[in-house]
Amino acid sequence: MTAELPLKIALYTGKGASHSWIWFVDTLSSHGINTIEFITDTGDIAADVLVVSGGDPFALFSHIGKHGVSRIRSFIEKGGTYIGICAGTYFALRFHENPYPWLNLVDGEISNFAIEPPPNIRMPHKYLVKYRDGFVFHPVREAVTLEYNGYTIQAPLYGGPGILSANAEPLASYSQFTPKTMFLCGKEEARQALLGKRALITKKVSRGCLYLFGPHFEHPHFPDANRELIALLSKIPHRGYHVEPTGSQIKGNEKRTWIKEVKRWVSNGRLAAFGLQNYQWKIGEKMYDPERLAYFFQACFKLVSFLELQQSIRAIPDIPERARTLTLQVRNLGPDAAQAEILLEGIKTLTSDLYSLYFSTLQPPQLPRTP
Repeated sequence: MTAELPLKIALYTGKGASHSWIWFVDTLSSHGINTIEFITDTGDIAADVLVVSGGDPFALFSHIGKHGVSRIRSFIEKGGTYIGICAGTYFALRFHENPYPWLNLVDGEISNFAIEPPPNIRMPHKYLVKYRDGFVFHPVREAVTLEYNGYTIQAPLYGGPGILSANAEPLASYSQFTPKTMFLCGKEEARQALLGKRALITKKVSRGCLYLFGPHFEHPHFPDANRELIALLSKIPHRGYHVEPTGSQIKGNEKRTWIKEVKRWVSNGRLAAFGLQNYQWKIGEKMYDPERLAYFFQACFKLVSFLELQQSIRAIPDIPERARTLTLQVRNLGPDAAQAEILLEGIKTLTSDLYSLYFSTLQPPQLPRTP
């Protein structure tokens, strides 16, 4: 009898995706889930689950287009599960009478859309996003308390919606703020916008399903929320996909030379990114700062440090040169948002490739057993 293959997850890391997909990967990996494929388009989603996490839904749509949206819909209708978090949730919701041509698979209203939003009191670059005749506004950031499965847990909010009503099943709602909640508008306006509103919903679509999160259950600093996310994933049916290993096997001097060059350039890139403190770049509808670039370089450094300790690893030959190119780009980066976007996409790809090598080295995907 053929053994059941583990759940395969396709994680979108292309244009429009921010750094929060790293949280998702790290949380899943810490719970033993390593069958993750990183995708930058939606051409062929050969997986049980598609995850679209935080970022910019406008940039996401401009990249994948109407054909990409159709492929995601087809993936869901044929039995796939879509997990949207923050931007990925906006991308799936139809919350305006004249919506953008995103997925629009769940009809509902969001509590943080207004023609005239409340006055902003801090972090103006994080507060408003123009949408049609009004604005999506973000009343708070950081940890909030949620009512979930009859008890309370905490998870951080970084721009996700409060859902007023939807043709979907509610699973969690915003119940309280916490001492760590950061208010971007007045507390009373924030209460009216969020508390009692839905924070997580699910909907069946044909043979598939959507789970739409406002808060980031995947953030690694929130173990209770992490456990609920893993429990949810455990209920998703496996459809028999497996993840192909990435790269080719190397060891000895070849491995040491490869590691030395990658680690050198990634370390230098991290330092260079931290030195860009005076810049911010608007890419699409989101503002990015040097800390985001440094976050990717730091993730790369941790992955290379793990590979360095292994006797034999899987590697991609051109990664050292790519790491060098990215570091030189950081050193020459100024206020030009177009150059910052090129760098951002490059470092995202490098990070996802190193994660794939990490997973392939850690535990090569198993082929199904036969009698």
